[in-house]
Amino acid sequence: MLLDFIKISISCALAFSVAACASHGLPKIERDSNKTARLVVEGKPFVVLGGELLNSSGSTASDMQKHWDGLADLNLNTVLLAVAWEQIEKSEGVFDFSEIGKIISQARERKMKLVLLWFGSWKNGFSGYVPHWAMRDTKRFPRVKSKGGQNRPCLSPFSKSVLEADKKAFVKLMEFVAEADPSGEVVIMAQVENEIGLLDDSRDRSETAEKLFLEKVPEELIDRVKSATVSEEILGAWIKNGKRESGSWAEVFGQENMLADEMFMAWHYARFVDSLAAAGKAAHNIPMFVNAWVIFPENPKPGQYPSGGPNSRMLDVWQTAAKNIDFISPDIYVADYPAKLKQFHRNGNPIFVPEACALWLGDNMSAQAKAFYTIGEFGAIGFSPFAINHRTYAKSHPLSSAYKVLKNISGAISAAEAGKNMRGFMQTSQKSDTLDFGDIVAKVSYAFPYKGYGLIIRLSKEDFLIAASGVYVKFSAKSGNSIAYGLVREGGYENGEWRTSKYIGGDEGGLVNLKLPPVYLTSDASESDISVMRAHIFEVENTTTSNSQIF
Repeated sequence: MLLDFIKISISCALAFSVAACASHGLPKIERDSNKTARLVVEGKPFVVLGGELLNSSGSTASDMQKHWDGLADLNLNTVLLAVAWEQIEKSEGVFDFSEIGKIISQARERKMKLVLLWFGSWKNGFSGYVPHWAMRDTKRFPRVKSKGGQNRPCLSPFSKSVLEADKKAFVKLMEFVAEADPSGEVVIMAQVENEIGLLDDSRDRSETAEKLFLEKVPEELIDRVKSATVSEEILGAWIKNGKRESGSWAEVFGQENMLADEMFMAWHYARFVDSLAAAGKAAHNIPMFVNAWVIFPENPKPGQYPSGGPNSRMLDVWQTAAKNIDFISPDIYVADYPAKLKQFHRNGNPIFVPEACALWLGDNMSAQAKAFYTIGEFGAIGFSPFAINHRTYAKSHPLSSAYKVLKNISGAISAAEAGKNMRGFMQTSQKSDTLDFGDIVAKVSYAFPYKGYGLIIRLSKEDFLIAASGVYVKFSAKSGNSIAYGLVREGGYENGEWRTSKYIGGDEGGLVNLKLPPVYLTSDASESDISVMRAHIFEVENTTTSNSQIF
């Protein structure tokens, strides 16, 4: 009797929990009156402080069991992990979700969110995660063709049988997630395919593709170009070719830098993915996105990077053809990280970075700076370095401190509007950055032994929140008046309320600039030292200082 009572009590508690979460609705992308996009989870704005696992690390629950403690030590709130088509459908029509089901349970126990990455027809341009029964049958599941007519190791995006098989598996996955996590408290988003596009050629040379390439450009895309809400390159090519409202891809857009080829591939890849996303959302309506292998400066031609993928050059085509995709995300491994983010921050596309920080190129200490910059400067849905379970990201890595601070100030971040009352910054090679807040300007100077980073939020006219490491911050007024400081406080939030841990003044802040962290010597600080301050500032009659050490 007692055991039955316990079982009933647990069942009732679980049912109540699910019902409570369900009342908030599934995770979704919401836009406010300023068209700022936010991810909403369990009824509240949610910023992904994530990490993507090495590709095979999420394949079994036993392997995942080894990683959870380390991920928790890094203060992640979300883990991105791959789900491989070949694993869940080893035999055609026979599906096995036992491992992902166990992983969802593990994540729920640890109050960790998951983003599932569907490795279906394509991963990094190739078809390396497709079940053997599909890869064996080149008639039913045709390949992309080379110029010489040879099969390439890539399934064709023009094949209905490929689409239907991939879609069936993806829908089955979403149906399983709907059963295992009906309220969306664990699985909050899904990525559809991975770094799509064609390598080693600008377009498919199969007979089917050649015929389609000569057909008319879809009217929907022509209308998008006519509205001038496309890149200068696409609009310029269309104008140069006579502003044609009908014609083949080459006739309408020309072939400068193989533009017509890539737009053609982008359209058909995007239509394929849109069909998957629409069917997946019908089964379980959570946000869905695609990720892009970005264009490297040293590989600027389609085919050197995956041609037709959702890169910045093809962003407009993908937005037009894939309406069921909520946003397009860059995987950024290039040196100029800020420039790549800006390329994707247009046409209302929310920023989410699912992969960053190339460990294989020695980029092992930039994740914390990129997290602050991405979220602060772009109001990003989230940030996630790749290979988060690699030993590089041990508990002592500065990313752990960065995520701890970002969690603490997440309420202020969610209430702010990036580009207006919130700005992010990170040092690359520059010695300073100037951030405009309208009537007030903040100059951020980098004078520490390591590269500085952080964000500033204007909470009210005279109240600023600064979270940063390795910087001096000096406020100035555009009116020409001087800026004076009232209270400067270091601390953080508890249950949404500010709590002061220390009052800052003297050489550490409160004269002309703020030093974050407020250490005695700049050499005393490390990249893991992140200070959170609230500074009350106000304008006074112009004053001067002769202290050359103040930035």
